[in-house]
Parts: sequence; structure tokens; C-alpha cells
Amino acid sequence: MSRIAVVVLGGALLLALQAQAAALAATASSGLPVGPTATKPSPKPSSKPSTKTPKKARPPAPSLPVPVPATSEPTQNCPGLQVSSHVTSVPWAQQALDYSAAWPLARGGGVTVAVVDSGLDYVPQLAGREFAVDLTKTGDQDCVGHGTEVAAIIGASDLQAKGVPFEGVAPGARILSVKVNSGENGTSTLLAEGIKDAVLLGAKVINVSVQTANSAVLRDAVSLALSKGAVIVAAGGNDGSTVPGIPANGPFYPASYPGVLSVGAVGPDGSLAPYSDEKSDVAVTAPGESLTSASPGGYQVGDLNGTSYATAFVSGLAALVRERFPKLTGPQVVQRIKVTANGAAGPGTGAGLVNPVLALTSLTWSSPPSPSPTAKPGAVSVAKAPPPDLAVRRTAFEVAAGTLGAAALVAIGAVVVVQGRRRRWRAGRAEIPADGPLGEMWPDNQLPPGAKSAGSAG
Repeated sequence: MSRIAVVVLGGALLLALQAQAAALAATASSGLPVGPTATKPSPKPSSKPSTKTPKKARPPAPSLPVPVPATSEPTQNCPGLQVSSHVTSVPWAQQALDYSAAWPLARGGGVTVAVVDSGLDYVPQLAGREFAVDLTKTGDQDCVGHGTEVAAIIGASDLQAKGVPFEGVAPGARILSVKVNSGENGTSTLLAEGIKDAVLLGAKVINVSVQTANSAVLRDAVSLALSKGAVIVAAGGNDGSTVPGIPANGPFYPASYPGVLSVGAVGPDGSLAPYSDEKSDVAVTAPGESLTSASPGGYQVGDLNGTSYATAFVSGLAALVRERFPKLTGPQVVQRIKVTANGAAGPGTGAGLVNPVLALTSLTWSSPPSPSPTAKPGAVSVAKAPPPDLAVRRTAFEVAAGTLGAAALVAIGAVVVVQGRRRRWRAGRAEIPADGPLGEMWPDNQLPPGAKSAGSAG
């Protein structure tokens, strides 16, 4: 029996070894690791709660459209745009603001101004400095004309030498057109996307000549742009809107968001335009009636109206200030433009008409002027040098005359003493005769007829 058991056990052992060898061979041929696999021990339960907060997944970076050069020739498929071929006289807005006088200091060079609007058509005075992105997917053309007209007011080059009287505020600025509507109206969602894209594409000034109602998406876009240091210049709004969802009479947005430089419109007589909204938080005013600008295929001469176009003048000024003072933050640029304006002229006028020359030359600009909410709109005041203070001049003249008179008496006294000593007079005792070297001495209030006092001018 023992032999039989040994044989059986041996056979079983041999079969087990053969089975194990076969399993090892199969594992090796599969490419998996051969040998025992070490398993990680389970972590011991901790009595203390974990203080580490799980990391949130970083949102993907927004995909930005790539700016392309604007169209190089006038659009031919936009019917209905009536334009003039040329401008015959200097527009009144250029004369009122006199921004070309500030060009020796700055022309907007190195500053990108985004025009979030209806697109940008070909304008010879913007050639080489304009780029565009289209969020509407409707093409480069500006069949509304609005975006092109706004862009030209901001940055049309100076062609006075070639007989073109019209020129923009900042002829050295780079214009970035962000097309967010292909008709007269658009959506606040696409407007918000346009503002975000503008700042992410490097715009330091963003012109929004659009009025709409308050919305979370628009507010967030404005907050993002302001946090990146951009200056947002927005139309204060035109009363009488009939677009559903937009109030007929303000307040309008984005003009009324904190930090936005909102603009009202004035006419050639300096008074607030009748449609310029008074409920929006207007900061300054600019020309907004009977305006001229380049338009697709030519010019609109004297027939443009609205706070949209007033906004363009202020955006151009913001570009000048950003070049002139590159270290200023966005809020400081806004503050400088406000405090150098010509002063409030009633409700809806904020700090008054912008003053480009003063904005680029003023040394003190920390405190804004106090608006007068009860004053009625009136003529725009032309900045002039302050009148001389006559009282101060009179006092200074009297002091100077007295000083000169005293000095003359001392000099004459010295001459008299010298002469007296030559004649052996004794100092302090001799009297000066009435007909001495000075002639007759009279008090100022008892001068003889025809005589003049020492303080009189020759």
C-alpha cells in the first residue's frame, strides 16, 4: 500500500508541476508581468477630517476669433445706403472740440480701439489700421453703416492737405471692428461676447454705441473688461426706443454700469440734444447732432444724430489720453477725461463737454467738478484762460511802487548827504532846502496841478 501511495502522490505532484508550468508559459506569452503581483495595502482610516479642498477643473480657455484686415474695397452688396462723394467744409464738431490741436502731444499711436458694432466697411482714411472679427457670420460688409461711421469718427486720418476736411479724433489709433449685429438691432448675448473678445484681443478702449437693458451676461462682460484695464465708452442712450425689451426712456446699459464712461449728446448750440437720455449715468457729453463721418462708399454729411456718434468722439479722446499717459489705469483715464471737461450744463450732461486739449495738458485732475442737477441745459462754454485778478494786480503794483519809491528816497538821501558833507554839513542837523536837488516834495494827496505821483505810470 505504501508503494501505491507513493506512486499516487508522485503522480499528483508531477501533474501539479506541469499545470503550473503551462500557466506560467501562457502568462508570459500574453505580455503580462510574470510572478506574484504586490497589492497596495489599504490606507488606514484617519480619525481627522481632510482639510484639503479638491482642486476645481480649470475651465478651458475661450476660443478667440482671429482678426483679419478689413475689406480693401467698398462693399457692393449693401443696397439703400445714400452717401455723398466728398465733404466740402470742416464739420462743426471738429471746430468745437479742436482735437487736432492736441495732436502734437498724441495721435492715438499704439492704442487699439475696439468698435463693437455692425462691422466695418472700407474707408480710405482707415486703410492699414483696421482689423475685424465677425461674430454674426454674415460677412465683412457693414450694410447698416453705423459701425463704419463710428470707427471713422474715432480714427479717420488727416487728409486736409488733399482737400478732405473731415478727420477723426485719433488718427494714429488701430481700429478693431467686432461685428455683433448685421441689422439695426442685435442681442445682448452677442454684445457681451463681443466685449469679452475685444478685451481679450488687446483693446485698451472699447466703444459700445449700443443701448440695451440690464442683463447678467452683459454685466459680467463689462466687469471682465474693466478688470483687464480697458476703458469702456458707451452711449448714454437715445430716448424713444420701440425695441421690445429695451426701455423707452432709460436708464440704458452698458452706459449705466459703474466704471463705464457714458456719453450724452449736444447740438451745435451746445444744449443737450432732445433725445439724449437723462436717466442713464452720463459722465460727459460730446457732439451728437448734425454730424459728418465716412460711411460705406462715401460720406454722411451733416445728417448723423445720436449718442452713438457722441460716444465715438470720447473713445477717440480716450485713445489720445492712453498714448499720452501710458501708465494711467483705466479708471484714471476716465477720471482725467471727466475732470477736464468744460463743466455741467444741466441734467444729463455729467461733467460737460469733453476738452481734448485740456485732457492732454492739465496738471491737476484729481477732483471732478460738481454737477449742477438743477441747472438747465445751455450753451457749451469755450475754455478760455481765466480773467486776470485786478485786485491782486493793483495790490502788487502798489507794493512795487512803494518799494521803488523808498529805494529812490534812500538813493537821493545818500546823494544829499554826500553833497552836504562836501559843504561841511553835519549829518542829522542840517535841513534840506525846498529848492534842493529833489525839487519840491509834495504829499501824494496834495500834488500841484499837472503833477504825477511816484506810483503813476509815465
